[in-house]
Amino acid sequence: METLSPIERRVIGTLIEKSLSTPQNYPLSLNSLTNGCNQKSARDPETDYSETDVIETLQGLKRRSMATEFFGAGSRVSKWEEALVANLALNNEQAAVLAELLLRGPQTEGELRQRASRMAAIPDLPTLHKVLEELSTREDPLAKRISDPNRSRGVVWAHCLYPEDEAPTAAEPSASARVTVRTTSPALEERIAALEARVAALEQQLGVSPTSEPS
Repeated sequence: METLSPIERRVIGTLIEKSLSTPQNYPLSLNSLTNGCNQKSARDPETDYSETDVIETLQGLKRRSMATEFFGAGSRVSKWEEALVANLALNNEQAAVLAELLLRGPQTEGELRQRASRMAAIPDLPTLHKVLEELSTREDPLAKRISDPNRSRGVVWAHCLYPEDEAPTAAEPSASARVTVRTTSPALEERIAALEARVAALEQQLGVSPTSEPS
């Protein structure tokens, strides 16, 4: 399995997230994708990528068959979608969990279940355990448990797409996830995600975008 740099993880994770949470506005324009990568909720760490950063990353992912560019009829603005989910034959639940790990790094099972549920139906921990088992037992694993094998509570998982020198270890389990939980409650995150989806739907109905883009 190929590895992904931090910005590649953010771009792929954002594309997967938006494809599941706001499919009516997917694929994404460069502007929308850049805003999604840099949004203040459901991301760790927060970033300030430029459109140049994102388009260069997209072009690299396109060469690696991980992203696809589209031009709508009569539009001068291209739109982008990820190709990783289809290439790996992931279902919605698997894609949602992978997206959360790409967007926020290592997380506990409880955090993963709650957060991924805004994109796909993961009603309880047994359902999440099944998804994690499917991701971790592939020929090329996509997720792995990084907590001590004897630990039964607060078990932390990570994705397997880190470069070797960035891979998290059990010694540093879920610092970023804990910071996220302290600063933004899960209930607030869900409300923000729901409001974002409603705004995106209204923008589509009105025929406008977050910023004025040529068409």
